[in-house]
Order: sequence, then structure tokens, then C-alpha cells
Amino acid sequence: MATMRCSFTLDDDLMDVIDQYAKERLIDRNKAILELIEAGLSSPDKVEVSIQKTRSFEEIQTIRQEMQAMNKMVIELKNEIRLMSHILDADWKKETRGVPFQTKTWWRIWK
Repeated sequence: MATMRCSFTLDDDLMDVIDQYAKERLIDRNKAILELIEAGLSSPDKVEVSIQKTRSFEEIQTIRQEMQAMNKMVIELKNEIRLMSHILDADWKKETRGVPFQTKTWWRIWK
């Protein structure tokens, strides 16, 4: 039997199928490709490989957009809290100022 080395390019979906097949059978990718080719050549109607995708690209994009929206909301909340803190601090300082007639000494009140 002669061994021949080949180089080819596969699309991402087919590579996912091959990787899933190899993972289920606990073999490496090259062995999985060889088994799938041999099985396909011997009986092309009987080979059935299922794909179980965990997350699609669109789902990941949606999650990322939601995370960015949450980050934006947290930043807005942080800015709102800073503003409220500044307002409360300014009001507190105004309350601690003395009332004009209380800050004067008793002999200046009669003038």
C-alpha cells in the first residue's frame, strides 16, 4: 500500500463536523478525516455525522452587545452617583456655614 500525503482546505463547518467526530471517538483529527473518507468510500449512504454547536456566532455577538450595554449603564450609574455625592456634599457644606447673626460677636449685633 502506497502512502500519499495530500494538502487541502476545508470550510469551517466541515472542520467542526470533523472535530466533533474526532472528539466523540477520542481520536486525533487526521485519524478522523481518514476514517470518514474510508467510510464514505465504502458506503456513502450510511455515514451520518451530527453537529452539536454550543453557541452560534450571532448568539455570541448578542451577548457581547448586551455586555457592552450593561457596561455603559454601569458607567452612567457611576457618573450619576458621583453627581449626587457632589450635590449632597455641597448642600452639607452650605448647612454647616454659620447664619450671619450667629457668627457675629454679641457686641456687633447691636450696631
